[in-house]
Amino acid sequence: MKCPQCFMENDASATKCSVCEQALNAPRAKSVKYMSFYAEYFAFRELVTPQLIKVIYFIGACFITAAGLLSILSPDALDEYAAGPIFTRLGGVAALVMGNLVWRIMCEGAILLFSLHELLVSIDTRTGLLVRQGKRIEP
Repeated sequence: MKCPQCFMENDASATKCSVCEQALNAPRAKSVKYMSFYAEYFAFRELVTPQLIKVIYFIGACFITAAGLLSILSPDALDEYAAGPIFTRLGGVAALVMGNLVWRIMCEGAILLFSLHELLVSIDTRTGLLVRQGKRIEP
């Protein structure tokens, strides 16, 4: 904590300045504003999409798995292709493995974009605080 008289840095738990014996005031606590759900929702302070992507991933993975299992186990699917049942079953296994893998990568990429956005917002906020305090920012 900085002394308001001599501007020396002191320990955060100190009540007096170690140099000039000036009493140190604790920083003021910010008041907490409680907002209703709708006010918070329409303020766009927190992103909803990362949680939504997780739900969409789960639903999509269930559909991909069901489609892969259906193509492996369905007797009707075996009659549709002249290539034979072995290719239909291999296609089902490929849909199970590759379909779920590609779907996971796509959803992780979307979550990564939102995580980068949140990180950039926090860096911008901290930089703005340092600029307002008059501190020099080193690149």
